[in-house]
Amino acid sequence: MSRTLFKADMRSNAVLFVIILYVMMLYFSVMAMMFNPSDTSAWTSMLELLPEGLMAGFGFDSVSTNLTNYLAEYYYGFIVFIFPMIYCIIISNKLVAKLVDNGSFAYLLMAPVSRRRIIVTKGVFLLSSIAMLFTILHVAGSMVCRMMFGDMLNQQLFLQINLNAALITMLVGMICFFYSCFFNESKRALAFSAGVNIGFLLLFVLGGTSEQAEFLKDFSIYSLLDTKRILEGSGTAGLDGMLIGAVLVLFGCSVRVFEKKNLPI
Repeated sequence: MSRTLFKADMRSNAVLFVIILYVMMLYFSVMAMMFNPSDTSAWTSMLELLPEGLMAGFGFDSVSTNLTNYLAEYYYGFIVFIFPMIYCIIISNKLVAKLVDNGSFAYLLMAPVSRRRIIVTKGVFLLSSIAMLFTILHVAGSMVCRMMFGDMLNQQLFLQINLNAALITMLVGMICFFYSCFFNESKRALAFSAGVNIGFLLLFVLGGTSEQAEFLKDFSIYSLLDTKRILEGSGTAGLDGMLIGAVLVLFGCSVRVFEKKNLPI
């Protein structure tokens, strides 16, 4: 890995990182502020005004008086995926495909650094930035909940939910990174990265609209964040291991594809 290149990627993508983190924390804080353990009538009244199937698809079909359950349903049920997915699509494209497309990658290859080392550095940066997003979300989210509700948040379950969400986002990031390494044209890399991951998200939402459509969730990677299972106290070590394995396989495939392909430079 090249530390110089890693630092350069940090500087060039810092603004987008801060924007995505700010939006994620803003939504988290708003959702936390709307929680009222003693009175759920406001939420119930609002849900009654909206189509039942649509709300169920987004995971907004019930209101819990338990803070951990509430956040798992209303933030980690859908919202937590949107902005990190946007981050992964944009950043992965900027890291590789965009540089190849506009010819800037030629300057990197002129440095005394191998092609493998360059692409490994960029992949490590993407994974590290995703890990940092969810680490800050966990720490800051815990502080927000403690200030508002004392010790109502179950820290162990909250950590487990955040870990699973982070690993799924890393998988999303590696899907985007693979397409960025595979295609020489930025628009194609963006089209496939966005198309595949938005497709997974739509399948996840549609699968929650009714019992008949529930099978659609089986085709979405977002269903791997099973908050109900976590809240019941079931272990997720096997699932975490599977996600880590999938991330590493995609990372390896990305490096291999980029090493072997011909670059238009």
